[in-house]
Amino acid sequence: MFDAATFATHIGAVDNAVTNQEKGNSLEDLSRYLFNCIDGIEVRETNINGPAEEVDLLLWNAKTAGVFEPWDNLISVECKNWSRPAGAHLIDNFAAKIRLKHLTTGIFIATCGVTGDFVNGDDQNRGAVYRLHEHLTRDGIRIVVIRMDDLRVLTEINAFLELVKDRFCKIYMHRVF
Repeated sequence: MFDAATFATHIGAVDNAVTNQEKGNSLEDLSRYLFNCIDGIEVRETNINGPAEEVDLLLWNAKTAGVFEPWDNLISVECKNWSRPAGAHLIDNFAAKIRLKHLTTGIFIATCGVTGDFVNGDDQNRGAVYRLHEHLTRDGIRIVVIRMDDLRVLTEINAFLELVKDRFCKIYMHRVF
C-alpha cells in the first residue's frame, strides 16, 4: 500500500544522497518501494550481477494492473541517480540487457532524464532520445523513461500508473516526456 509519508522519506533520501553508493542505493530503494505498491507487480531481485550485465531491479509482472498488461512478465528497471542527463550509451546498454533476455520492455529511471531533443527536430543533439526511438523501430524494445521531477509530484500510486501509461504511449509518438 502506498503511503505518502514513506514515499516522501524515500524522495528525501534520493535528494540528500552524497556519495555515489548512497545515490544509487537511495534511488533503487525508492524504485523498489514504488513498484512494490502496485498490485500485480513484485520486485523479485535487486542488483543482479551477471557475467555480462548488471540489473538494478527485476520485476515480476502478474499482468493484473491494466497498464502493465501488454508488458512482459519480467521487467528490467535501470536506476541512474546522476547530476546530469543519461546519455545514449546508457540507453544502448540497457536495451542490450533487455534484448539479451529476449524481453521487450524496460523502465529507465534517471534523476535528470536523458540527453537529446529528437522530438523538437534538433538533429545535432539526438542523444538518448533518438536511441530510444531506434531501439523501438529496429528491435521492438520499449523503454519508459522516468525522471525525479516526475516522481516528486506523486501523491498516490494511481498517478504513477498514469505516468507509466502516458510514457508508454508516447514512445510510439517518439516522445519521451
